[in-house]
Amino acid sequence: MLNYSINEIEGVKVLVMSGSLNMGSVDNFISLVRQVTERESLIINFENVTMVTSAGMDALVDVSFFAKEHDRRVIILWPEKDLLKMAETLGVYNYLIFAQSVDEAKMKIKFFT
Repeated sequence: MLNYSINEIEGVKVLVMSGSLNMGSVDNFISLVRQVTERESLIINFENVTMVTSAGMDALVDVSFFAKEHDRRVIILWPEKDLLKMAETLGVYNYLIFAQSVDEAKMKIKFFT
């Protein structure tokens, strides 16, 4: 199960998630992120995400490409080492943008858009 809330920090939308990003939660996740990234870039706080399956990783790549097509960006904040390793293993690391602080995420939004 995936729980989430959308907050704003210093003028940037932040999706705070907890739980698992898996086959059962990816459709709602994709829909929500696409709605936001049609209008603005989004930081996704992964601090409390306990598991990401391959379906979840595919969803992250999907929303990242969608955002880029709309001149926006999706920044993955505070990813676990396992998520970074999975992204590398699956060959999608270069399609995603990771950050270790809100300031770094905001800087990457400005740099990449």
